[in-house]
Amino acid sequence: MKERKDIWKPEEDQLLEETVLEYTANGDSKASAFKKASTELGRTVSACQYRWNMVITKRKDYGSEELRNTAGSLTHETPDNVPPSNLAQIIHFLRNFAKTQPDPDQMKENKCLHEEQMQLKLQNEQLIKRLKEKEAEYKNQLLQYEEMASILKEADQLLKNDSIEEKRAVH
Repeated sequence: MKERKDIWKPEEDQLLEETVLEYTANGDSKASAFKKASTELGRTVSACQYRWNMVITKRKDYGSEELRNTAGSLTHETPDNVPPSNLAQIIHFLRNFAKTQPDPDQMKENKCLHEEQMQLKLQNEQLIKRLKEKEAEYKNQLLQYEEMASILKEADQLLKNDSIEEKRAVH
């Protein structure tokens, strides 16, 4: 269990802030950011979460509009397109700038993969349909086989009974 620390240092606030911003920019949850920050700071996850929600977001004014995850990156701009206001936001923006610019090759590959996925999905649906048809056909043939086996068993039983009666008649 982590030891209780009451006073937060500015560098701890900054590490918590950068960790949360980095994780959310990468599409990860705040919960995983709090867990990572708690390990690095030697504080509980709850303490990190409380500090983020009650102190840092109020001091930095991170509203839900500003922390919107768009295309895998955070936007720290206000609705009026005001640029980032503090050094931590600028550093974070620059670190993640390359991630915000779509790579044409990746976009092409993504489109091809999406088309392939759609074709595979269609093929899978067709195979499932064929499988169900084959299962129904198999059940039908199994029923016919069981009926025929039953008839042959009855016929065999009748032949045995006839054979026994013939032997009795001869004696």
